[in-house]
Amino acid sequence: MSLPTPPVMLSAPDPPSSVSLPASPVSVSSPPPPRMLLSAALPRPVKLPAPVYCKFSKSVSSV
Repeated sequence: MSLPTPPVMLSAPDPPSSVSLPASPVSVSSPPPPRMLLSAALPRPVKLPAPVYCKFSKSVSSV
């Protein structure tokens, strides 16, 4: 069981690993500028959705 477990786990992450590596650099490169904008815009929208989520939660609870 121990032997087959490692190979199986490695096999699964193997393909995703390759995709993750290229995706990671590309993602990281894009997020830097957008992240700053998102950070500034996030705080504002986050405050609005906060109450909205609470209302939705109450609505769901009522239903």
